[in-house]
Amino acid sequence: MDEIFNKLIKEKLTPNSLYVLHCMKNKLSVSKSLANSELEVYRLKSEGWINENLQLTSKSLIFMEELGSYFRKSKKKTSKDLMGDNFDTNINLYNSLFPAKKLGSGKYARTNIKNLESGFRWFFENYDYTWETILKATRKYVLEYSMKNYEYMRTSQYFIRKQGSDKSFESDLATYCDMLNYEGPNEEQDIFKEKIV
Repeated sequence: MDEIFNKLIKEKLTPNSLYVLHCMKNKLSVSKSLANSELEVYRLKSEGWINENLQLTSKSLIFMEELGSYFRKSKKKTSKDLMGDNFDTNINLYNSLFPAKKLGSGKYARTNIKNLESGFRWFFENYDYTWETILKATRKYVLEYSMKNYEYMRTSQYFIRKQGSDKSFESDLATYCDMLNYEGPNEEQDIFKEKIV
């Protein structure tokens, strides 16, 4: 609200003048109890907001559009918009990469799909990775922890994001996606090779 009043002050426009401009633009009658239309029209003409034919100038049309943008609700992106057409299939595939068992923490490795959808909405709003990269990074993570009998492994939900004590989120998934980008193409296969001396 402060921003709107600051714009009015900067343009030397009173709230009553804005009200009259709004009425003129939308072909509404000015309520005499709210504004003195004769006085406001005189002021608007002298400041270049309306012309002699009582038409809004380009200056006022641009200003009204700018102010109108403050009142429009931004359309919330759907899961499909953020994560692609087959996001539900990809989330299920992601979850299935985790073992179907309890971890040492006492939590199940696989998490409820709705919780994962919420986590992935956050992930796709903050990072720019493809599902292919996400699934490859997850396979790498699960494989590494399978060799350690899943000790200290994160659940499928906490792998996407986990809130720290400072209320910020961290993402091991993003870290693993980054690692894939830095590694060579055969790095993933090196896990299976034994080094014999």
